[in-house]
Amino acid sequence: MFPIPVFDCHSDIPADIARRRAEGERRVFARHYWPRLSQAGVVGSLFALWVEPPYRRNSAHRVLQLASALWADIQESPELIRIVTDDEPLDPTDSRFQVVLGLEGMTFVEQWLLDRNDHPASLWEGYQESFTVLRRLGVRHAMLAWAETNALASGPDVFPKTHSAHRPPGLTPLGRDIVRHLAGTGILLDISHLDDTSAADVCDSHSGLLIASHSNARALSDHPRNLPDFLIKAIGDRHGIIGLNSYGPYVDKVHPTMDRLIDHLIYIANLIGIRHVAFGFDFTDYLPTIYHASRPTEGLSRVEDVPPFLDRLSQRGFSDDEIRAVSFGNIQRVWDRQQQSIQGG
Repeated sequence: MFPIPVFDCHSDIPADIARRRAEGERRVFARHYWPRLSQAGVVGSLFALWVEPPYRRNSAHRVLQLASALWADIQESPELIRIVTDDEPLDPTDSRFQVVLGLEGMTFVEQWLLDRNDHPASLWEGYQESFTVLRRLGVRHAMLAWAETNALASGPDVFPKTHSAHRPPGLTPLGRDIVRHLAGTGILLDISHLDDTSAADVCDSHSGLLIASHSNARALSDHPRNLPDFLIKAIGDRHGIIGLNSYGPYVDKVHPTMDRLIDHLIYIANLIGIRHVAFGFDFTDYLPTIYHASRPTEGLSRVEDVPPFLDRLSQRGFSDDEIRAVSFGNIQRVWDRQQQSIQGG
């Protein structure tokens, strides 16, 4: 059955590219990633601009570093990789690796204007200025928080709070305004890493397309990063997708395996249909070991495991058409729908 083109809806590769370029390496994607991805049949990914914990106190500066390093690396290998923006399709036949550029958290809004003094108007100005810059750099996707609580939204408190530590969970008024603004500009909204209250508030503030780029079903692994049924159904109702996450604790707290992740696929597909399922593998093997799962998913912890995973889907009874849909077709449809909403707006 293999090869089938695969789009990975979540990757932190930009953080590794920035780290390696800061150490003097060049053509990082071409040297370290292109051979692995192309051999595994992964033809595109949502590259997250993720501000690592050591940089959280200066996240505004770091998010620009990450974007700049990625663009510099792409310019050194334009024959191998491109960033997809407005009016451009996701094409499984493209010879270049296709990147949708996204934001894994927006805490940087708090720090964009240094003289803001926590004033809501200044925070809105910081958002507008940062969004203008990042959109010009190709950003077309956003998560409001990376598990922490910030000035926009709340996460499940897996990581330290950065703003208004004692406020109730959920979107702030600023967060609601930003959701509405992002939706109106065609940014793909992502509820992965939000807590249930904030995710529900996003649904309340925005009736259009939503995704969860790298989350599983909480009914199968009771972790706050996974989705309860009501949020799974909300994404289906809004024509979105859920990217299956291979990070061990989200697959199973005791024994995460390739087959257990397939169980998540079956569970979500039974709730909302297989057309709403994709892959958001969230591989961490290229990051510092502090970010590795203490118990990685057996048989699915790096990109080289993707072809055997597709074979296992076939063995579990999925048709070639179903596997093609989950691997690429579903995110392609979502991207096309988002582009049509921009043109229609």
